[in-house]
This record gives sequence, C-alpha cells and structure tokens, in this order.
Amino acid sequence: MKTPLLNLLISIISSVPLTNILDDFEPLDRLFEVVERGLRLNIDHETKNHEYIKRFLECGASALQLDIKSGIAPEELLSGIYAEYIFVHLICKDIQQAILYSDYMENQYKDKSTLTFIQVENKIIYPLQTIICDIDVSKEVIRPLSIFLKEAEEKIQKAKPYRCVLNVSIGKIFLLSISTLRAIRILWENLVAKQGFEGDIPAIVTVRPEERELSSDPNQCLIEMSYLTLSALVGNVDVFYGIHSSQETNHLLNVLMMQHVFIEEGKLDTIKDPLAGSHMVEQITHKIVEQVWQKYLEGENSK
Repeated sequence: MKTPLLNLLISIISSVPLTNILDDFEPLDRLFEVVERGLRLNIDHETKNHEYIKRFLECGASALQLDIKSGIAPEELLSGIYAEYIFVHLICKDIQQAILYSDYMENQYKDKSTLTFIQVENKIIYPLQTIICDIDVSKEVIRPLSIFLKEAEEKIQKAKPYRCVLNVSIGKIFLLSISTLRAIRILWENLVAKQGFEGDIPAIVTVRPEERELSSDPNQCLIEMSYLTLSALVGNVDVFYGIHSSQETNHLLNVLMMQHVFIEEGKLDTIKDPLAGSHMVEQITHKIVEQVWQKYLEGENSK
C-alpha cells in the first residue's frame, strides 16, 4: 500500500505535477517516519523548475500544518524537510547558484524566518547581505554580549546588512535566559541606531541549547527542554532548535508537541515588546543592557 509520502516522492522524481497528493497527509506521523528512516530525495542536480519547487514548498508547508513564521521546530525539521530534502538535490554544485535559490526562497516566504537559509553539503548558506554573529551566554552574560557588540559593529561598518542572524547558546537559568534574549534585541537596536542607519535592520535570533549540558535521560531531557523552550519563546526568539536525547520517534514527537503547546495554547509567540513581562525580568534586562552598553562605550572612548 502506497503512503502519501511515497506518492509524494514518486511524483517529484517522475516530475508529475503535484495536485492533491498531500490532502490526507498525516504530518507528524509521516514527518518522523522521514526523520527516523533517513529518507533522501534522489533528484537529478540539473532540476531547475522554479514553479515546481514553489509548489512543493507550498504543499509541504500546508501538509505539515506548522506555524512556519514562528520558526519553532526541531533541527530535523528545519534542515531535513525544508533544506536538505528539497534543495540540496535540486541545486547544482555551484555555490553561487545555491545563493540564487536561497534568494528565490526568501522572496517566496519573506516573513518566515524558518525558510531563510538552505543547507548545502552540511553548510548553511544565507542570502546576500546577511551578517552572522555567534553568542554563547550559557556560562556568563556580560563579556559575551560585549564581544558580540564589537564584532557586530565591525561587520555592519563594512556595509549596511539586510539583516543579522544571531546564533545564541543559552544556559538553564530560567529568568536570566529570558532577560538575556530580550537584552540582545535591545543592544542590537542601540548599535544600529548609533551607527546612524535609517530604518530597521532586523535581527533573527536563533537559540540552540547546549546539548552537553542536557541530561542523557530522555524524561529529564524533556523536562529541561520544556523550560529552555519557554525561556526562548518568552524571550521572543525567531528559531528554536529542539534537542532530543535519543533518536526514538516518540521522544522527537514529544519535543515537537511540547513546543507547539507553548505556541498555540499559550500564544507566547505574540510577545513583541522586549521589556514586556514581570518587573523582575524587566529589571534584569535593564541591568544587562546598561552594563554591556557601558562596557561597549568605554571601549569606544579608549580607541
């Protein structure tokens, strides 16, 4: 008996137009079958039909029934479904063409941070005019954020970027993580304003928990992931990489469903004000911003 996934693969490989193949697609079950079995689309590298790619993306997003704009999903979904399964086998080996495909995807999904990169031979390729900064605040906060401001300043002085992608590693201290993530956005806005740019340069904040700090026990890992996810959502991140302690389908499913409960039931993805929340969080956020910004200005004056 052919499954909807198999029908989809057959349709793609044989270049049959996609119609209603995905109408009865059971998104979570089929998604984790794909992840678990490690299926790959063996498509000729010379395939370049843009309308075909566009239709596949639209069907895939609809079938998976995911809030793509929030970007909350396990790494298997981000790299596996949208990047590796679709684009690695559709682009030529030329890196410049990979960037062109990335720009094409950007135009199709302008407001969806999940779909703003592609993966080519295990390398993430972002569209042009994107600067990338890595921030590790899992152990301490002030020094890493000060380094981030200095590096970001050097990058944006070379050319006004289209946007900034911030890869943040957070720790397990709940309120501090929320405050730090909010402080990062405020510091970025301060830096852009100081450089005299007119208009906003958006920052896409991606959060990846430190896997080495999470428990190897699946149940304990799930508990730890729950408050890391909540910290990230309340901290107003764009993409959160779910970490799982095993390759078991049920545990992957639990991580995904846990995050969707926070999004759909708690509506936490609607928080846009970096300072929204409790008085304690607001105080911690202000303190972080004040200390880091002062340290940055002192470095400016010492030049």
